[in-house]
Amino acid sequence: MNRPTWVWVPLAQVTAVVALVASCRAEAREGLSPAQLVRGFACIHRGEGAWDANTGNGYYGGLQMDMDFQRTYGREFLRAFGTADKWTPGMQIAVAIRAYVSGRGWRPWPNTARACGLL
Repeated sequence: MNRPTWVWVPLAQVTAVVALVASCRAEAREGLSPAQLVRGFACIHRGEGAWDANTGNGYYGGLQMDMDFQRTYGREFLRAFGTADKWTPGMQIAVAIRAYVSGRGWRPWPNTARACGLL
């Protein structure tokens, strides 16, 4: 039986993620709910790698974000915690949702989004 693994994070991290997701909620495109977006990005993650991935290829974290992506959509996390491989999964998903609602959609992850049935 798999038991959940609890991760303790500072309140500031939790507050930042909640605020970011709440701001994205009002902007969700294509009629997708925040829960649907989170499920979509969780599926993409399964095809991209570990949440703490830093293999030296210029892409970081479980959604394989490059530095430009992180600077554009996750500047506050990049400043506070470093690259996406050091962010919590919630932070990574929140930043991906921010990119999605900005108009990028699923395009930054074409192959895995297609495999997940999102494209």
